[in-house]
Amino acid sequence: MPSFMPLSQVIQVEKNLQGIHRQVLDMPLVEYMVLRTAIILGRDLNARLDRLLKPAGLAEGEYRVLMALFSCGGSAFAGELCQALAQSPANLTRVCDTLVKRKWVSRSLDATDRRKIRLSLLPSGEKLLRSLLPRISTNVAAVFDGFKVAERKRLLADLKRLLAGIDLLNTEDQPLRRKKT
Repeated sequence: MPSFMPLSQVIQVEKNLQGIHRQVLDMPLVEYMVLRTAIILGRDLNARLDRLLKPAGLAEGEYRVLMALFSCGGSAFAGELCQALAQSPANLTRVCDTLVKRKWVSRSLDATDRRKIRLSLLPSGEKLLRSLLPRISTNVAAVFDGFKVAERKRLLADLKRLLAGIDLLNTEDQPLRRKKT
């Protein structure tokens, strides 16, 4: 368990950013706070997930591969998983080496295109996931206890809009001009 709590860390980050904002008045303070809060949120949720997975000997990246295979009906091509998980082929290979060694996933060459590698979730991998999902799902649900369903949906929509803004920045040669609202 961390020696600090995420909310107390956000409060300290806010104080720091306010100090910068007093010196750089055109700094978009709220926007910085949203982004820093998202970073803290992602980091702390991943750390919590790691703690839940550790007793099973599973790392977060391995869990994501197992979940991706599970969501695809149990099998997918490695290239598809790289794209779906935003992983490099080298990293996916390393993760899958571990999963194959532990007999949670199998690897086979595609019958029609031997350049393609099919990854399949083995029954032992599915059993592992099914044993982990109730506890993980309970933890995920607990994070949102203070939110009504409509608020959760709005938060998701807003986060998707934020991601769309990041996508737009990634396609532009120059920084976008800030719109005043």
